Amino acid sequence: MRAFFSKPLFSDFRFIFGVYALLMVFASIRIVVNQDSNNYSIFYHSLYHLINGTSLYAEYPAEYFDHYHYAPTFAALFSPIFALPYSAGLFLWQLLFAAVWVYAIYRMPLTHRQRVFAYWFGLHELFTSIVNSQTNPLIGAIPLFAFLCFEKRQPFWAAFFIMLGFNVKIYSLVAAGLFVLYPQRGRFLVSMVVWAVVLGLLPLLFTTPDKLAWQYDLWVKQLLIKSDHDKWANTSIHRLLHLFVSPNLDTAVIIGSGVLLFCTVYLHIKRYSEQTFKQLMLASILIFQVIFNPVSESPTYITAVTGVILWWFVCPQSRLDHVLLISCFVLTIMSPSDLFPAFLRNEFVLPYGLKALPCVLIWFRVIYLMHRPIALRQPATLPA
Repeated sequence: MRAFFSKPLFSDFRFIFGVYALLMVFASIRIVVNQDSNNYSIFYHSLYHLINGTSLYAEYPAEYFDHYHYAPTFAALFSPIFALPYSAGLFLWQLLFAAVWVYAIYRMPLTHRQRVFAYWFGLHELFTSIVNSQTNPLIGAIPLFAFLCFEKRQPFWAAFFIMLGFNVKIYSLVAAGLFVLYPQRGRFLVSMVVWAVVLGLLPLLFTTPDKLAWQYDLWVKQLLIKSDHDKWANTSIHRLLHLFVSPNLDTAVIIGSGVLLFCTVYLHIKRYSEQTFKQLMLASILIFQVIFNPVSESPTYITAVTGVILWWFVCPQSRLDHVLLISCFVLTIMSPSDLFPAFLRNEFVLPYGLKALPCVLIWFRVIYLMHRPIALRQPATLPA
């Protein structure tokens, strides 16, 4: 691996971005030609349901299967894309979210070598998400943008990114856990309220107040239905615990235990100013919001893998850390690929939710490192 990254070609951003562009354009063209994107169909029609005053959350079998699970704001936010002809919007959708994730990694306080590693390590997982026309690359990028805003003492814009993520997938709100580590906490909380109101009322550009209130009521009900999803149809710590501990473990108990463990690191007040502590917190947030989500699917793991990348840059890189990183690459990233043995994927990885296992173990490792001020690798810092 070191030999690979030491070659000038593979560490040249022009080559890396070229590879990304080719893969994403290939994925976009394939999806557009085959018109094979139920997810984008859900997104696309949401704008017209909002404008026409029909339920965003009803079933529309003539247009798509499954349900719309997002806030009404989501349809308004991305209306410039959804208003385009279907094929044009679908093509841009893939490129937009891939570019957002790539840009977020580029803006992070990482060395050139670390960025090169991040791009190669995350490439396949990003591709897995893109071919499913998911919003997950954006969800993986939002905590990075919020972190950058906190670092630059811009809580107003940190709040914007977090509330933006909330209106796409509500568990993006976990990124708000960063604010405890920074000054201007009161300003951040006020900013959260401001952006909640502004973004929450954005759909009024397309509908009436009464209709919008009705849509929000339907959204809350839809979230409750979604959260009661079949416990065997996810790829998360819930699946692992139900399989290997007890099928009767309550979802609320699992999430509650995870939240308590997540919050224990706030006890180390004196470490709030340490860059390693902040980066581990960011890694914890990115991984937590996937592995404790009771309805996580394979394409959501670009968010968790982003957290794994950030953990790797500051962890001691011991033998244990190497084993965890390699297991993440094999089970989490490569297992959905045709390069992975189909027999192992179908007989072990899928039935037992093993894609989630490395990320779960790495999250516990992150929490351990945050409690133990052992020798950590110092991250890069933002330029003044």
